[in-house]
Amino acid sequence: MKGTQPSEPNRTSHHERDEEKTGIEIVFVGFPTIYDLFQKDRIHYLFSGRTLKDLIEELMVQYGQPVKESFWDNSLNRLDPCIQIVINEKYVQSADLRNVELSEGNQVTFLKLLAGG
Repeated sequence: MKGTQPSEPNRTSHHERDEEKTGIEIVFVGFPTIYDLFQKDRIHYLFSGRTLKDLIEELMVQYGQPVKESFWDNSLNRLDPCIQIVINEKYVQSADLRNVELSEGNQVTFLKLLAGG
């Protein structure tokens, strides 16, 4: 779905390059705080980095505390281990975040695994 980002001004990230930005679709499953931020579970996002790690860092910088709290485990100082990431229907290991490059039109899905009974 061609959506828009929140109405907040578009800030330049620390990953900004002279090249064109890459348009990707991001889907969030199991992130109530992010639903509140974007008012939907998927966004079309213009990405200025290269790798999945760059995307995660850019989202945390651009959208601040709500995304950082949803994605980051401070006690481990890394991506929350309860988050699974799928790119174009293929699971990505969290150890591969630096190596997975994103391309125009990719769909990146962040799934927050929840426990309960």
